[in-house]
Amino acid sequence: MAHLHETFKQYNQVIRLSDEKRDELIRSRNELRARISSRHKLHQNTAQKPYEELEFQSQGSFEMDTIIAPENDDYDLDDGVYFIGKLPASQRPAPTVFHKAIIDAIGNYDSSKEVIDKDTCVRVIEKKGFHIDLPIYYAGNKECPDLAVKSKGWILSNPIEFIAWFEEKAQSGFKKGFLYEAKLFSEYERWLGDVRKNDVQIRRIVRYLKAWGDLRREEMPCGLVMTILVANNYYPHDRDDISLKETLVLIESALRKDFKCLRPTSPQGEDLLASYNNKEAFMRYLQYFIDNAKKALTEEDHTIACEHWRKSLGKRFKCQEKQQLNVAPYVKATTSLAAGAGTSKPYSRINE
Repeated sequence: MAHLHETFKQYNQVIRLSDEKRDELIRSRNELRARISSRHKLHQNTAQKPYEELEFQSQGSFEMDTIIAPENDDYDLDDGVYFIGKLPASQRPAPTVFHKAIIDAIGNYDSSKEVIDKDTCVRVIEKKGFHIDLPIYYAGNKECPDLAVKSKGWILSNPIEFIAWFEEKAQSGFKKGFLYEAKLFSEYERWLGDVRKNDVQIRRIVRYLKAWGDLRREEMPCGLVMTILVANNYYPHDRDDISLKETLVLIESALRKDFKCLRPTSPQGEDLLASYNNKEAFMRYLQYFIDNAKKALTEEDHTIACEHWRKSLGKRFKCQEKQQLNVAPYVKATTSLAAGAGTSKPYSRINE
C-alpha cells in the first residue's frame, strides 16, 4: 500500500508560514504597537482616564503555530490591545470609542496600509499580502477581559484560555502564566522555540485542514472552526496520511449527528457554525475528501495514491517519485483503516 507520510511532511513545509513571513508579521505588529502606545488619545475623548495601563498580547493561530501560508497570501496575525482598568461596563466608554481611538492612533502614515473598522476588531491590511487584526479588550483582571464588540457592547472573551485549551490537546506543556506573568517570559520563549522545533502532529493536521479550506475560502468555515473540529476529533498515528483520514472520518461523523462547533472557552457554548450558510456544500466537500483519502490509502501505486490526495489538497501537494520505504509494518493497519470509519483505539501515538 502507498505510504505518503513523508509526502505529507513535505507538504507541511510548503503550507507552514515561512520564517520570512513570520518576521514581516512581527515587524508590522511591533510598529503598530508603538504607534498605538504613543499616539492614542482615549483619555482626551472622555471625562476621565478610563484605564491605567495599555498592554498587547498576540493570540490565535500565530501563537499556537497552526498558521498557514494561504495559496494567494492574505495571512494574518491577531494582536490583542488590552486597556487595563477598573471601570464596570456600565461606566466605560462605548466599544466604538475604543475602536475610534485605535484607528486615530494608527492614522494615515503609510499608503501601503488600509485600516478597516470591523465589528470585533480593527484590521490593518498590508499590500504585501497580509493583515493584522487588533481586537480591543478592557480588563480589570487579565484573566477575565471583555472584548469591545461594536454591535453588542462588552463581551467576556479570553483568547488565552483558548490557547491553553488547544495546547492541552497538543500536550505541549503550555502554562497560562506564560502570558499573564512577566517573570515567566524567558520560560515562555523557550516553550515557543520547542513548539516550532517539535511541530507535533496535531498542529500539522490543523494546517492540512486549513489548507484544504483555503482552496474554497469563501465557502468554508473559518480557521477557528477547523482548529476546534480537529482538536475534538484528532486521531493520532505514526503516519500523517492515516491520522488525517481518520480525523476527517471522526469530524464527519460528529457533524452528521449534530452540525455544531461549540466554542470551548468564553463565551463558552457559542455555536460557531450557527450563522454558517454552506452546510450542504461543506459536508459534500468533506465526504469527497474522505473518499479520496480512502482511495489513496488502499492504492498500491504511490503516484496514483498521491493524485487522490491532490484532488482535495490542490497543486501544492507535490507528488514525488516513490520513495524506498519499509511499508510492511503498515500494510495491515492501512488496509483496515482505509476501509471503514475510525477505530476506538489508535495503533500508536506519535511522539514527534
